[in-house]
Amino acid sequence: MVLQTLLGKLKQQSAAMAAATASLSRLAAGAPTAAASGAPRGVRSAATGAAAGGMSAILAGEQQQYAPPPLRASHLASASYHSAAGCAHPGLSPQRLINLAAAAAAPPPSHLLSSGAASTPPCASLCSVGTARLQLPVGRRRLVTAAAAEDAAEHECSVHYDGSDAVGVGSLFEFERGQQYYVGRAIKTLAQGWQVEAESGVIYSVKHPDIKFVLPGGPGASPEALRDLAAAAQSLAGQEGLLELAWELAADSGPLPELTAPHMADLLFNSTSAAACAAALRLLRADRLYFKQVGRSPPKFAPRSRADVESLQAAAQQQQEAATEWARFAGDVAAAQAAPRASKPGEDAWRAGPHATRLAAVAALALGDVLPSSEEYRLACKTLADLGKTPAAQDAAELLQSIGWWPPHLQLGLVQAGVSDAFTPELEDAAQQLLASPPPDPDAGRRRDFTGSAHSVVTIDDASTTEIDDGLSLERLADGSIKVWVHVADPSRWVAPGSALAREACARSKSMYLPTGVVPMFPKCLAEGPFSLRQGVPTEVVSVGARLSPGGALLADTVEVVPSRVAPARRLTYVDVDEMLVECDAEQEPDLFALQELAERRRRYRAACGATEIAMPESNVRVERAHEEQPTVEIEAEDQYGSAARQMVAEMMILAGEAVGALGGTLKVPLPYRGQAEPMLPGAAELAVVPPGPCQAVMLRQRMTRSQTLTHAPLRHAGLGLDAYVQFTSPIRRYGDLLAHWQLKAALRGEAPPQSADQLGDEMEAVATTMQRLTKLEREVESYWVAEYFRQATAEDPRSAWGATFLCWLKQEVGLARVLVNGLGLETVVKVDHAVQPGELVFVKVGHTDVRSGMWRLAVIHQAQAQASNLVNAHAFYK
Repeated sequence: MVLQTLLGKLKQQSAAMAAATASLSRLAAGAPTAAASGAPRGVRSAATGAAAGGMSAILAGEQQQYAPPPLRASHLASASYHSAAGCAHPGLSPQRLINLAAAAAAPPPSHLLSSGAASTPPCASLCSVGTARLQLPVGRRRLVTAAAAEDAAEHECSVHYDGSDAVGVGSLFEFERGQQYYVGRAIKTLAQGWQVEAESGVIYSVKHPDIKFVLPGGPGASPEALRDLAAAAQSLAGQEGLLELAWELAADSGPLPELTAPHMADLLFNSTSAAACAAALRLLRADRLYFKQVGRSPPKFAPRSRADVESLQAAAQQQQEAATEWARFAGDVAAAQAAPRASKPGEDAWRAGPHATRLAAVAALALGDVLPSSEEYRLACKTLADLGKTPAAQDAAELLQSIGWWPPHLQLGLVQAGVSDAFTPELEDAAQQLLASPPPDPDAGRRRDFTGSAHSVVTIDDASTTEIDDGLSLERLADGSIKVWVHVADPSRWVAPGSALAREACARSKSMYLPTGVVPMFPKCLAEGPFSLRQGVPTEVVSVGARLSPGGALLADTVEVVPSRVAPARRLTYVDVDEMLVECDAEQEPDLFALQELAERRRRYRAACGATEIAMPESNVRVERAHEEQPTVEIEAEDQYGSAARQMVAEMMILAGEAVGALGGTLKVPLPYRGQAEPMLPGAAELAVVPPGPCQAVMLRQRMTRSQTLTHAPLRHAGLGLDAYVQFTSPIRRYGDLLAHWQLKAALRGEAPPQSADQLGDEMEAVATTMQRLTKLEREVESYWVAEYFRQATAEDPRSAWGATFLCWLKQEVGLARVLVNGLGLETVVKVDHAVQPGELVFVKVGHTDVRSGMWRLAVIHQAQAQASNLVNAHAFYK
């Protein structure tokens, strides 16, 4: 029997327990005690009794005083119970027990207890000790066996609803609705249950199975009785610590039977009234710590083990700590988001703070550097979800940007791909070592000197170019002919195949030219230093020389490719040369005018050989102050065929590529030979119906075939109109060009090239894959800044509009067309709802921008609307 077990445990305690044990034994034998009748009972009453002086037996038995241990929640409950029973609680001083008991003893208002409490005799609850019937004295909460519980249940009240006639109009009961429990009053019967008025006044239709417990009192209760019951139950259940007290009693008493609502009400409140039962159920339904439900009809509850409670308490403590940490994190994030950009903490500050682990996980998710099965990934996802964001890379990046961890316009695609203008310390050290101790030059004895006055080398690039990898000069021969020299940077003189810098160049494959700047293929100290053709600085290069026939053909027997040294006399920009060709004459600038004439001759020659010119302007997007919230974005069209200087340089680079391809074929050197199959171009009649310029360029572009690369021998490049071609003139910024340098220079020295044709082919295939990926990233970055440009333009003036050239219909039946925004060089697809012909002017405005996704859409407007708009590019039209 449970009580016998309890008595056994009590007997094993200290000498101070002897009097209490003897008292309990006398009670088990039926002997009366001074407090056997008329005294209050229940956990709460026991606490009250202890506070009022029920600890005298303990005080009498105590032999010494000692310092109390740290206070635990369980001590309060144990103090109340053990003090009422007249026995000492291990680890607590008597005075502390009295204090703890007093803290739990605030009496409830007496009017809230129904008459059921007063009518219940104080010794009516029964338990079994052997064959004796035991009446518990004042302050002693009895424990019941399963048999005694059933016996008591028959006398106390109805404890569950079985669908019979236990419920009538006016009955009060607990019912379930949407996993919530309510107390209600039956109003009228329904086919499958009852119409019920809840304590809140809401009317529900409740099915029979959802009625969980019928409260004592029977049918006939009024609406006022329901409200009074609810108020009384709320007051009783609002007393803190009652369930903990009850659980301590049960947990210290060995195995217990399953307890019904009346048993718990009597244990907690010394009453089985409707209010006490409702309050007990309210407490038990809300409890997640001390008791668990083990039966549903009737609802039954059992105490959790001490180990389970301690585990739940530890989990609750962890949850509380997590909640506190989260509140601090959310507050810090909100503060950082609200702060001006200059005042936001940067990545270093966040990493040094308390949220480093959480934000590092978010950064790893943004970069794709975390496994979905990892704890770091789960932390990042939960962080984003709790902030109302999706657990996606873009949302993670947006969060980090908003708090200052990353700059506001960070390009996530670049970061995810590992694209950076920075190099590792090891690579920077390797570059510095090359500068400090240049490696031996295998071509030192063969380098031709072009630094004299006979060769005035000029470099022509954009003003912003820092990697200058080619220059031009002319050699006037004794027979009056002119030999063109294209001087190409020679990084292969510094960087050996297979070296760390070479491997890094291969991994990067090319320099990326972004609106915000250059991501170089080599460290800048090299790319902008000894590799570049700097004005007045002697520089080792590879020079490609050749003569042209009067018709512009390359004279193969005049081709030379030699290691050399130059000191460029002038650095010019395309704008400079264009102006000089207009404002000067051949006497003032003989080399520039001669180069222009040779370029025109080459252009006519290639056109006669089937070359196809795609005279389409391109957009040049530039961004300043990209680290600020509102950077400056500028877009302008760059028309190669509208600039004599650009055409001249382009033709000379193509000439050098043809010369290298022809020489490589003659020497049978494996090189990355470029080619293109013959396209099915539109005929003259078809072209005649389309205006020349961008409209014809689009038509031609649609018919072009994809280029290809072979390494065994030259192949025809139909787009250029050449039988051999190798990209050779940009070894600082294109890895394929550097490979060609290594291969050809070795052959010219009489050595075997570093790679066979097959090996070179495999490497070029890998390089091509990387370059395609980087080119896609370049387009994405440009689209981002174009979207930002249009966003800023419309934010500044919502009436902003642009003129555009109608290029062609894509799907005329649905109104889809392609246009070119004048002056910006931007091509886009729009919907046009009226008749229009290629070459005609249309007007567009911004329809939508999503800068984060790099999305922008323009909408065509009618001319009448354009007249009322602010035309941004009013003076930029293609004729």
